Amino acid sequence: MILVAKKAEREEGKAKKEEKASQKAGKEERAGSHKAGKPAKEEEEKAGKEERNVKEREKERGREEKKKKKEKPKRGKVSGKEKFVELKHEEIVEAIVHLANEGHSQSEIGMILRDQYGIPKVAKVVGKKIGAIMQQQNLMQQIPEDLMNLIRKSVALKEHLARNRKDISAKHGLMLTVSKIRALERYYKKKGRLPMQWRYSPETAALLAK
Repeated sequence: MILVAKKAEREEGKAKKEEKASQKAGKEERAGSHKAGKPAKEEEEKAGKEERNVKEREKERGREEKKKKKEKPKRGKVSGKEKFVELKHEEIVEAIVHLANEGHSQSEIGMILRDQYGIPKVAKVVGKKIGAIMQQQNLMQQIPEDLMNLIRKSVALKEHLARNRKDISAKHGLMLTVSKIRALERYYKKKGRLPMQWRYSPETAALLAK
């Protein structure tokens, strides 16, 4: 009986030792897997941070490009493009006065100065626009150029409708042109460019277009 009891105690001891060994092995495996999981998580966090940084850089570049587009060049300063102009300010003013006395309009004077004199923009060289120079020299036309162009257009449309009465698109174009003339008339009266008693009418338009 004593021998049997000792054998049973030995077997129980062996079983307990095996259980303890198995528990230790499980703990070691869990610790190893936990340690292996840490670097994987760190790598994922690093990749996420890099993606965020890239997106933020792209947003900053977009903002900078928008700011550059919104920024306008300052007026009145002579840039590198106008440094090649050989004429002096007084000579440019004399050329404008000469061309205006010949009967050229403001836009025509600008094109002539650009093509023949090599002056891209008078305002950047002289510091004043062509209209301001002509006004100082009392060379401005009685009726502004844009208003005169609309009056001539209205006269041409009227002559066309006299020959082609069924042209509906021309009738619509004439109505739009007359409404623009009325709007410019009110604007230039407020600015003092037209006398208050001036009125648009087809008869006066025909006389002015001649």
